[in-house]
Amino acid sequence: MIKDIAVLNQHSQIRELGSELRYNILRELIRGAATCQQLADIYGISKQKVHYNLNKLLDEKLIEIVPSNQVRAKEVYYRATAKNYILDFAIGQNINDHSLSKRDIIDNILTQEYHINLNSIAAKLLEDSLKMKPQESLLIVSGSYNQPLVEKILLEAGRRSINTTWIYQPTEILNAKYEEYSLSAFDADYKQFNRLLAKHNVYLNLNGEARYIELNDPQKQRLRSKHFAQSRRIIQQNKIKIAIMPGLLPNTLEENTIESEIQFWKALDIDYDKLYQRTHNLCLEMSKHKAIQVSNSDTGFSFTIQKILAECGSFGDSEFQSPTINLPGGEILLIPEPDSLNGDITGDLAYISGKVVERPWIRFENNKIAEFKAESNEALLQETIIAGGKDGATVALVCLGTNENVHLTNIDSSYKHKCQGLLTVYWGENISLGGNVAGENEWYIQIENPQLSYL
Repeated sequence: MIKDIAVLNQHSQIRELGSELRYNILRELIRGAATCQQLADIYGISKQKVHYNLNKLLDEKLIEIVPSNQVRAKEVYYRATAKNYILDFAIGQNINDHSLSKRDIIDNILTQEYHINLNSIAAKLLEDSLKMKPQESLLIVSGSYNQPLVEKILLEAGRRSINTTWIYQPTEILNAKYEEYSLSAFDADYKQFNRLLAKHNVYLNLNGEARYIELNDPQKQRLRSKHFAQSRRIIQQNKIKIAIMPGLLPNTLEENTIESEIQFWKALDIDYDKLYQRTHNLCLEMSKHKAIQVSNSDTGFSFTIQKILAECGSFGDSEFQSPTINLPGGEILLIPEPDSLNGDITGDLAYISGKVVERPWIRFENNKIAEFKAESNEALLQETIIAGGKDGATVALVCLGTNENVHLTNIDSSYKHKCQGLLTVYWGENISLGGNVAGENEWYIQIENPQLSYL
């Protein structure tokens, strides 16, 4: 498979491309596969000379031989190993001001190679997802990783006369708030946020960096909880629409991160009307039943449904509409009836504050964790349950993904739960959704290919 990017980080690779002929041959093979004879005809040189230069490029893994089952010919075909070749800037100390940034390169791949229109997706978010109108106000909080999306949203918002406020909170600022700010400064920061929140129609939280930073100061934890409660009151009183995107755009030129970003933009580039209808219809079917049994080869638990919510990636008039949407959209949120969830669950991974717990197994009794173990990071699992407070062991939500554009591979783990058919069990709080669980730590386990049966 041809990669999107190959990073040149060996002197020998750069040396071979110092030959104008080899450089031109590589460019030709990026456009399409060719035989030695075809290249000789293009450049008007002997087949032997072309063959010599092809071997040089093969030795440096800049080109490859096309597998015989992919071409119907007796001659050998050659092709480039990547669509783009990037010089690793780590081999030098300075980059002049005219060099392309990593973001420029990634954006060019998205638009030129995959025809992904980033501005169109940002416009779709404003119009079809957030349902914003001219003269309304949008509050955005984000760090550095999701800045490319913010920039597209700001541009499209300006074109639509939507007022925007952007609070920039990269990792450095979040760390300083949690570890270095005095209590008065920490308190003032949240007060200022709530003042701003009250002046806006829509709040878009893209600050995925917060997933990786823990607040350990008990006094600051209490202050934050107080201000979060005030935020909820402001949101309810002013009927502010809330959208959250917990994941992060990658910021490297590695092949797997490029693939991850491609999947991310495709997940956002969904037909929101169809997603809304699909999610609403599934909620309607579930509402006809009292309880659900979840099972697969490693899992078996059941619970009574207390409340069903539709997170459609957009705001609408469905009776199941969730108060908050979680981008990329597409998920059914089920709040279990208290003391009704029993059984056990085995997952490949649990995700806690950006860290992974491998092969967690949990036994439930009356919605709470009664017993657990894991192949790795079991201590982290225990610490998280304890740090979650009185409801730290209580399941907050059981969710089912409905977004057909989300795939299980090459995408941020926090987006996977939107994948159509994937089931996710959440711990944390569900009070904001109408439940009564007030867990202070959010974490989750995902189950692929679950079998759902209604009781």
